[in-house]
Amino acid sequence: MTARSAIHGCRIAVLYNAPVLPPEHHEAESERAVVAVARAVVKALKNQDARAWMLAAKGPAHRLVNRLKTQKPEVVFNLTEGLDGNSAGEAWVTSLLELMRIPYTGCPPEAQMLCRHKARTKALLAGFGLPTAPFAVVRAGEPLPRLPFPLFIKPECEDASLGIDQGSVVEDERSLRERIHKISGDYGTSLVESYLPGREFNVGVIGRAEPAALPIAEVVYKTGGDSWPILTYDAKWSPGSPDDVRSPVQCPAQVSDELAELLRKIAIRAFLATGCRDAARVDFRLNGDGNPMILEVNPNPDLDPKAGWARALSVSGRDYAETLAGFVAAAKSRTGIHV
Repeated sequence: MTARSAIHGCRIAVLYNAPVLPPEHHEAESERAVVAVARAVVKALKNQDARAWMLAAKGPAHRLVNRLKTQKPEVVFNLTEGLDGNSAGEAWVTSLLELMRIPYTGCPPEAQMLCRHKARTKALLAGFGLPTAPFAVVRAGEPLPRLPFPLFIKPECEDASLGIDQGSVVEDERSLRERIHKISGDYGTSLVESYLPGREFNVGVIGRAEPAALPIAEVVYKTGGDSWPILTYDAKWSPGSPDDVRSPVQCPAQVSDELAELLRKIAIRAFLATGCRDAARVDFRLNGDGNPMILEVNPNPDLDPKAGWARALSVSGRDYAETLAGFVAAAKSRTGIHV
């Protein structure tokens, strides 16, 4: 049975987090982007003969419960990245779906909560023998970590490059202390890592019966002046900005067969170690010796058809709509529900 036939006529609620930030907020664009993704997913699923509609997730929880009970989706296509502006809400929503016994696509709450905490993820990956840069978790007022400069600092519990700009790389203790203080005021705990000077890659993983790595993508930085080759918030969410222009993505990446095989192998192992399913993305950077280090595992990659994960999917020869239909069919099979 094809995925299309498996979801024919299936009632699918495409669930996304309702934006709450005012348009003028500097992080509003990253929050609003999920609405466009939800529209694209609905269109793709309808093209696969499903009955799909958009459903915004927002608190309080009992209202979302009532809407799900009223609309009675057979499957939820889950795109939620948080709830009411809190990124921890990503796992709250999937936990709610678990409690309501509604089949849903994407990663389970355990993987989402783990990967949200970047330091815990890195510790787990290291325990599995997977490579990641030396790091420390620091709060404002605590002793500074004993790691050699330069260092890279970012929020420990955020994604979408929130809190990352050209000041995220520091080369002395004063700058490190100031950056930790800024992150503490804006986001909370800081993750401090050794800065990795090599090339940067990301590898999408698609999880079916056996996880498979999608073609490798590289962020091909065009450095100039005093800029660091890092993927900042502006590079992701401010089209035409200097950081955006300096960080084009190439897929497939031009890499040796040996490095490509190593990146794919590590990405799949990280996908399995963190408990991901359906779709995820593993980000890498090469250290000074040219060895790949895992930056983080994203259990909820952007599924916009024009974004990186879907671009790699297309390069692999897979069809976007058919792939999404496959996720829905997989969600139904995980719970033993069949149409």
